[in-house]
Amino acid sequence: MKKVYNLLLIIALPSILVLYSYNSGSPGGKSGSPGDGGSTCTECHSGTSQSQSGWITTNIPTEGFTAGETYTITATGTHSGVVKFGFELTAEDAFGSKIGVFTISESGRTKLTNANHAVTQTAGGTSVSGNSNTWSMDWTAPASSPSVVKFYAAFNAANGNGMTSGDIIYTSFSSYNLYIAPVPQLTGVDPNTEHQGYEGELVITGDDAEWTSRVSNVSFKFHDDNNISFDASEISITTDEMLTIGVLIPEDMEIGVYDVHVDELVLENGFTVDIYDGIKDNYLTEAVSVYPNPATSNVTVSSPIGSEINIVDISGRTIAQYKIDNTTTINVNISHYNSGLYFVQVIHNGNSFTDKLLIK
Repeated sequence: MKKVYNLLLIIALPSILVLYSYNSGSPGGKSGSPGDGGSTCTECHSGTSQSQSGWITTNIPTEGFTAGETYTITATGTHSGVVKFGFELTAEDAFGSKIGVFTISESGRTKLTNANHAVTQTAGGTSVSGNSNTWSMDWTAPASSPSVVKFYAAFNAANGNGMTSGDIIYTSFSSYNLYIAPVPQLTGVDPNTEHQGYEGELVITGDDAEWTSRVSNVSFKFHDDNNISFDASEISITTDEMLTIGVLIPEDMEIGVYDVHVDELVLENGFTVDIYDGIKDNYLTEAVSVYPNPATSNVTVSSPIGSEINIVDISGRTIAQYKIDNTTTINVNISHYNSGLYFVQVIHNGNSFTDKLLIK
């Protein structure tokens, strides 16, 4: 009979040792993650794992994690009537590769496992409070981070009978994206068109510009030739995303579209310099009209008899000239013009008036 007892002891000893060792933590590779082949504690404990949401929490901001930064990861298991709780948690990229570095912050309750790619409980970390147990650890994102990190964990809610039966296995999952810093950009200039000789203020706006820290230079460069330019005479920082600047546009400045430069930020075609109006007598302001505007095929220009009418493109080149000798209106065929901004300049008795014309 003694030999039978010895034989039973020999047979039972490996199972007892396994149970004892697992009480001191998972052997590793049992988090239920893709990188662990989906393996959980059910390989040693009876039953089917049950998925739970919200059992893994972190202090990673909602906008995402930052490469090289360290965060606190918390695993919490809850089960009614539980006697002991264990877990294993790991971190993987979208392809199931282990990423980041775990650091133990509760040395008496947790330890590293699975070649340091995961964290599990120690024997001292199985005790429950009420019906739950919580463990915390630190995780440092790799310097060269993937676009997403996924935390996986398997939990064993044990009944404390010392056997593999009667325990309940749970799994949980949490995912976070890599934080992508917004790209600062210019969004507009108000007003975005002024004439040669203009002296006054413009308002420049931007997104995520952080201008309150510093703005060194604001300049306007001719889009077709950046060697043609003029600078802001004054710069007033209103907010992180708004500047008020003073400008003096030279009277002989090239007309056309300009790229707006605020230090390293550029807004292409953000500002237009148009023709200097000269003397805007009230009678010309009232007497001249250009319609329809915008136009597609024909445009009518009304002006006093004896007026000279010039159609000027955005580069300042006069592309058509007309003389009104015995009528107050002319009809101009513009169907062969390219779409864009043009100027209609009316000269009468030494006075001039310029109106914009948009051709679609």
